[in-house]
Amino acid sequence: MRLSASFRLLLPVMVLVATLVRAGDDSEALVLVRRARQSFNEGLHEEALRRYRTIAKLHPHTDMAAEAWWQIARLENHLGETQAAFDALQVLVTGYPGHFEKAHGEQLGMARSLMDAGERREMRGGLEPARAKSLNTADQDMLAGMLQTIIRNGPQSEVARRAHFDFALMLERAGKLPEALLMHEEFLDAHGGHELADDAACQAAYIRYKQWKTMKSASPRQRDAARDTLAWFLSRYPNSERAALARNCLAEVRLSERKELEAMASYYESQGKPDAAAVYWRELAVKFPELALAGSPLREKVVEAIENRPPAPAASGARP
Repeated sequence: MRLSASFRLLLPVMVLVATLVRAGDDSEALVLVRRARQSFNEGLHEEALRRYRTIAKLHPHTDMAAEAWWQIARLENHLGETQAAFDALQVLVTGYPGHFEKAHGEQLGMARSLMDAGERREMRGGLEPARAKSLNTADQDMLAGMLQTIIRNGPQSEVARRAHFDFALMLERAGKLPEALLMHEEFLDAHGGHELADDAACQAAYIRYKQWKTMKSASPRQRDAARDTLAWFLSRYPNSERAALARNCLAEVRLSERKELEAMASYYESQGKPDAAAVYWRELAVKFPELALAGSPLREKVVEAIENRPPAPAASGARP
């Protein structure tokens, strides 16, 4: 049977009351918990929140306070106060060791909910991160702060690794490509054996590809970087589910490079400079050896440039 949202919020309260009753505790603490529960039942969530904060303040570093902080986090989130809810979880992370793992995981879940606006990205569906609802600047800053805190809380934990990857995606969605590229590369350096490493490698290559597409008319460096990172991804992760998409991007980059070299060779030929043209024909032969095969329309020019290649200069000190 599916529990209602209100009942799920109330469950920790019921557990706390039962704990106090079993301990025979009819003290002020039990009165406070009962009043908080009553406020919740009456729909007075902000009043219930204040009562739980009072419990946490009056009985710090106790199981009672820890349960109160859990309820504070749930109520703040229920009221739409995401940062306050996250901060309540942070108290559990730093002040209540027995609650670290669960609270740390809840922090990542909260950050992802904000990041994806209610829908998780299908990681292997394509190269481009899915476009969820746009976050305003304030929300982007809040999300960045959350993810950075999660990473600091337990740098070697699985939760932190996934937060690191999500942070890179968040930056990419926000159009901050240099920062996203750095985060993806840092992930690969630190977690090369992780199951998300191929996704990080592919995203890094795809960012290079997008940077080249943005500056396509005058960007040989961006093109070469895109070509090299895409080729590295395919050699490192040939069986990745995203390899086919990466191959398509690499084919586009290589076709652009080939056309540019052909254009330069043709230009120098038209200017009556065959030696200069031959430099580009030879470069085409090295980078695209298929052009020298039978049936290629450029075979004659490529082969001629290779056969007429000038001899390499003699090494210094060599005998004549």
